[in-house]
Amino acid sequence: MKYQIMRLRKYYDAIRSNNSFNKTSVTQKIKIIVNLLKFIPTNIKKPLTIKNKPLIAQIEPNSTCNLKCQMCIREKIGVPMGVMKFEDFKIILDKLDCLFKLHLSGQGEPFLNPELFDMIKYANKRGTSVFFTTNGTTLSREIINKICEVDIGEIAISIDSIDKKKYQEIRKGADFDKVITNLRELTKQIKEKKKKTIVSVSTVILKENISEIPKFVELAYSLGVRKVGFQKLQEKTDYIEKYDSFAKKQRVLNLDKSLQQEIEKAKKIAKEKGMTLIFDEGKKIGCIWPWRSIYITWNGFVTPCCKILDYRKPYFGNILKEDLWKIWNGKDYKIYRKLLRENKAPPSCIGCSSI
Repeated sequence: MKYQIMRLRKYYDAIRSNNSFNKTSVTQKIKIIVNLLKFIPTNIKKPLTIKNKPLIAQIEPNSTCNLKCQMCIREKIGVPMGVMKFEDFKIILDKLDCLFKLHLSGQGEPFLNPELFDMIKYANKRGTSVFFTTNGTTLSREIINKICEVDIGEIAISIDSIDKKKYQEIRKGADFDKVITNLRELTKQIKEKKKKTIVSVSTVILKENISEIPKFVELAYSLGVRKVGFQKLQEKTDYIEKYDSFAKKQRVLNLDKSLQQEIEKAKKIAKEKGMTLIFDEGKKIGCIWPWRSIYITWNGFVTPCCKILDYRKPYFGNILKEDLWKIWNGKDYKIYRKLLRENKAPPSCIGCSSI
């Protein structure tokens, strides 16, 4: 029940921060609503062939990054890295023409794409709420000003330790003080300009930062942030195979007593301060990605989930070259839907906590 409440909170946040939906045309509003209505029976029956288009998309603006984080496997996947062009983004969004929510994040740092704000504006015109995850190092005054000129639903800043030395060992290439300064300035500007954008802090739980969990909430509050999200390291088999020795040692396999105690402390602090705390407790809730969401790489390749990083295994298609419906209701999607409907893990999903 607690997890379901958290899940509903995510949907609520997406709705309340979607200012672009209110500004879009009546025709586009109807298109989005009709697609949502088509999804309702799909979500209940989980058919293999579906009539709704994706409600949510995660589009990777680039796979390039300015950091080398210890738990990142981006460079070990073996696929080409690059930056999406705005013209390609337009082609993709024209095919995904009734999206309610868009995550403009992938394996890289999104603000390294020079055409990112053109992408945001194009999504805004379609009434789509835009979300980001960023390492926070690129949030210059200029970038923050641009953020306040467009409609963004939520920006999550990744911070994995409140200790400067430990943080910089985990996120190699980052400057802790700079990230904190950037985050403080971001929340200040958003508040002053009365934007609806939600600013959150996103933390990967490691063995060495479990004791810091309540302090993350306190740090976030002091910086003007009112939402904190925690998640454990990915436990999919193909991730574990690529983790370095640090990541393998830092995995928190179960909701052990020490982790549970620190999470409860953090929840209490969050409640006292009127904050939202999101924590993936590893509940087997069932995966709904292949019925609701789609992941698209910087070069247009489709995977059924943000956790499947190698688009070659299996090959679902390339949305820049193929028809959306041919991909969306193609053989591989149907295989995934059938297995997931039976609570079985497809080969590339083995180890995922959602199954």
